[in-house]
Amino acid sequence: MTASTPSPERSRGFTLVEIAIAIFIITILLGSILVPLTTQVEQRQVAETQKMLEDIKEALVGHAIAKGYLPCPDRTSGGAGTANDTANDGVEDYSGANCLGTSSGGTGPPNVRRWIGNVPWVTLGLGTADSWGNRFRYVVDDEFANHSAPFSLTSGADVGVCNSAACTVRLTSVTTGEAAVAVILSHGKNGRSAMNSITNAANPAATSADELDNVGGATYTSRPITALAPDNANYFDDVVTWLSKYTLLNRMVAAGKLP
Repeated sequence: MTASTPSPERSRGFTLVEIAIAIFIITILLGSILVPLTTQVEQRQVAETQKMLEDIKEALVGHAIAKGYLPCPDRTSGGAGTANDTANDGVEDYSGANCLGTSSGGTGPPNVRRWIGNVPWVTLGLGTADSWGNRFRYVVDDEFANHSAPFSLTSGADVGVCNSAACTVRLTSVTTGEAAVAVILSHGKNGRSAMNSITNAANPAATSADELDNVGGATYTSRPITALAPDNANYFDDVVTWLSKYTLLNRMVAAGKLP
């Protein structure tokens, strides 16, 4: 029996057009897989950073229970290079009873209302950076960070949080002394205005009003992350949390440290 010979029609293989179509289909399929994977990675980074912020908040409460005051920030520049006055070393910077570094709301103790800098990660025994390799920003009310005059049930808090730089919706009271005692935030994926944890240098400044609001001042912005180009005027990817006055006082009372 003679073996049959494949016909030319059956043995011609794929044409260039068929190969091109196959590659196009594979590209579409890969794209549909990779985009969700990228989104999943970004969502995981945000979730990890949120968890770190909650850990920082708990560490702040623990410090207050143990010491009777919240720690000062680690300054981001300047300093004398001494044990408690060195920028970007993770140790709170203070002299006597007062914090050192950048402040807002006054020209110096006792007129300062808020201190602004890095989370003092060494003082609190925490990790050094967020999911994108940048320092966490920390803002603390001066009355709650004074080392020699412990705060009390009647102390007033003065760190405000709003839904935007325009503060159309207040998330904490800003003017009645019942605002937050501290705000802790990550400058997010774009890292604008953050301190890089490797170089200890400031990243390029934020361009949107809401992100600029989180650099310093009386109020800070917390709102949903936006899927926009980083230079868009409405871009926002900061991850923000805060410690309210009454949460801290409640924990202090429960620990037997107040009144």
